[in-house]
Amino acid sequence: MAKLEKYRKAAESGDESRNTSVSYAVTKKREGKYKLARILMVAGYILVDIVYLFLILVLTKIPMLGAFVPLLTWVLVYFTWCFVSVEYEYTIEGGVMTMREVFGNRYCRTLARERISSMSRIAPYTGDYRKEADRIDGKRVYGVSSMSSPDVYFAVCGDTVLFFEAAEKTLRVIRYYNPEVIVTKTRY
Repeated sequence: MAKLEKYRKAAESGDESRNTSVSYAVTKKREGKYKLARILMVAGYILVDIVYLFLILVLTKIPMLGAFVPLLTWVLVYFTWCFVSVEYEYTIEGGVMTMREVFGNRYCRTLARERISSMSRIAPYTGDYRKEADRIDGKRVYGVSSMSSPDVYFAVCGDTVLFFEAAEKTLRVIRYYNPEVIVTKTRY
């Protein structure tokens, strides 16, 4: 996988009208359960340090081992913080949309892989379209920074609903592969 940093919060730019691929990534906003998870993770780091210091100072009575607290904290942060540092990336290549969840620029999990031509509806997640998307039962795949973002779109493919943030180039590529979809102007 290519370096993800070049995709962070920006769509690939290109003036070619025949360019039919796009990559876009967004960082998950710190709100709700995600914000709580980050706060609990920091509290957990502090709690582990306090317990370690208690065990070293009270039970073993070797205070020099307290020097390992920064090393212990660094190791914990290195291996666990990536799970509360989440980005969502989608790519469209060859008419196939692939959505991925990226943890701390180290681990990647594919959320969905669907052909654009097989999608029955692609529309902005606003107004009447929001009601339509909410009525659909089935698997929901979220690849957005926040559901309150103004550029959230949804795509229906069978019983799966994909939520993603669309840039102008994304809409052009979607229109190329499936011209019957409903699309509107975005901020980017």
